[in-house]
Amino acid sequence: MMQNADNPILTDDMESAWETWRERLLGKFEQMSYCDEIAQLYLLVDSRANPGIDKLLRQVPRLEWVSLWQDTVIESYTDIAPYLVQIDQLPLGDRRDMQSRLVQRLYREANNLNMLTWFWSPLALASLGRHLRYHSQYATPDQRKYFLHIYDNRILERLRAIWREDQAQAFVSPCIEIWYRDRDLNDVIWANSDVGSAVVADEQILSAEQHQDLYRLGHADKLVMQLRDMYGSALDSGTDRNLYQLVCVQLQRASKYRVTDGDDILTYVATGIVIAPRFDDHPVIQERLGRAMSGSISFRDALRDIESQVLHEAASLQ
Repeated sequence: MMQNADNPILTDDMESAWETWRERLLGKFEQMSYCDEIAQLYLLVDSRANPGIDKLLRQVPRLEWVSLWQDTVIESYTDIAPYLVQIDQLPLGDRRDMQSRLVQRLYREANNLNMLTWFWSPLALASLGRHLRYHSQYATPDQRKYFLHIYDNRILERLRAIWREDQAQAFVSPCIEIWYRDRDLNDVIWANSDVGSAVVADEQILSAEQHQDLYRLGHADKLVMQLRDMYGSALDSGTDRNLYQLVCVQLQRASKYRVTDGDDILTYVATGIVIAPRFDDHPVIQERLGRAMSGSISFRDALRDIESQVLHEAASLQ
């Protein structure tokens, strides 16, 4: 549960990391002051990973922010909405200021998460908010519409992988730099040497191929969430990053057998996670999967009702 904005509790290591990050932000403010266009700093917060941030924002005097879900069908979900927050230089430079302490708290609570994106842009808050709101949805050529969680750094990375060059430039255009973390929590700087205007088009369109690529790149993350829902605390796989890596290994192994159905893939991956990564090397299971590949039985039948003795033996295949 989130605590009061002016009372952050930090370990010594986190305090040191925050001070280093704060000094980096202040140094960038100073550097930006010599540019032709004065850049503002904005922090995009994915509060799905930390519900209740909307209540925290209201505690800070003179703080300005907008929701990217404003004027959408899900705008009422304020507790998990993404918020674009303007961060000012003077309050950030004062450790006692509530705005500085707010950013400190968000930084701490995002320690092992991909929930913060930092934008350096000359645009006003409302204009950048509209630009990012545009990129938070897309449609396919057949007019199917989707929300796009660009405020999750992992999804932003996937988009950079599937966007055309002009689409990527359209996103970064009103920004001088965008800072975020990759999946391994390494800092990434997306620099833009050709700062332009915000997107004003009605709708972002992704091709059918881009839509499929986006789904494929996010499949492992979806399975991680499904496994957490299925097994909860009983799933002994450490962090979501560790679980993600295990899931990717199982997806690769499943591809050998041409497992494509969503439920079958989930069952296959879950078995590899819960029983053993190489469970399919057991001769009995391998034979069943071979029959499923030939079409004589379904993958569902191949992966269910396996004798306990076989599973016990498969569990030793590390």
